[in-house]
Amino acid sequence: MTSPAHHDRVQLDRLVFFSDAIFAIAITLLIIEVRVPELHHPVTELELANALLALIPQYIGFLISFFVIGRFWIGHHRAFGYLTRANDRIVWRNLLFLLSIAFMPFPTAVISNYASTRVGIGFYAVWLTFAGLMNLLVMRTLATSDLLDPIVDPVERRRGQRRAWAPVFVGVLAFTAGMILPYAAFVPLLASPLIVRWFGRVGKPKAPLPSA
Repeated sequence: MTSPAHHDRVQLDRLVFFSDAIFAIAITLLIIEVRVPELHHPVTELELANALLALIPQYIGFLISFFVIGRFWIGHHRAFGYLTRANDRIVWRNLLFLLSIAFMPFPTAVISNYASTRVGIGFYAVWLTFAGLMNLLVMRTLATSDLLDPIVDPVERRRGQRRAWAPVFVGVLAFTAGMILPYAAFVPLLASPLIVRWFGRVGKPKAPLPSA
């Protein structure tokens, strides 16, 4: 007969495996928008070079979203590593967060093709903010529940919640900058790893914690 602890472990493993699969698929789909230029043969060196340079917005869009999704996964990986079991509340909130991750390749395609427009920049920044809020919801649910391992100190849980605000901050900052000058939005987006790192160093805990 299966013990309750074993059942909880199996259910938690299924949740984590499913989440990892969504992250992996979303981060892989990003490269689909970076397509090989279609040129008429014979192709000159200059034509190919110009065609590859024209894809710079796609390269940037890929890099930004790769690290955005990657950073979300790191936080998710760390936080769920402290879970002892899962309940329906965290399952559904995690599903909403995964929805934002699964959709991420689309706004990435939009910003890659329409980086010079406020609508394109705004659409990406708004979705990034939404993903950040969904991530924050998951982290707050974990930090205020009895699902985490007791070794995680309550003070450290609150610090983890503060760090989870970093993606939201980046999204709002990118939107604000993009409405002033579209290309200005790339500054906070490209600097997002540094911004997240800064949030992580504010009130740095003595031990690893669930974080964004």
